Amino acid sequence: MVEVIWTARATEEIGHIAEYIEQYSAHYASIIVKKLYNKVGVLRQFPKIGRIIPELQEERYRELIEGNYRIMYEMLDDEVILIQRVLHSSRYFEEL
Repeated sequence: MVEVIWTARATEEIGHIAEYIEQYSAHYASIIVKKLYNKVGVLRQFPKIGRIIPELQEERYRELIEGNYRIMYEMLDDEVILIQRVLHSSRYFEEL
């Protein structure tokens, strides 16, 4: 089973997503955050399930899509995945 590690940046981005949605619905914010974390949970069993990030075109950089969000991760090796970013798909992607 693969170890999944969250960067501080990715964790902070999830917090910002939750704060923004909570302005309109605390219940919906909770649902979205749970969906994002659950989606990442799949990586423990299937680390290559995500597509290669189109902007980077490198095998080790992949992403999962959950609703309107991109969960970007880096495969450090066969045993460790680093969650780098969690972004709304409408946001411009600059860097990992």
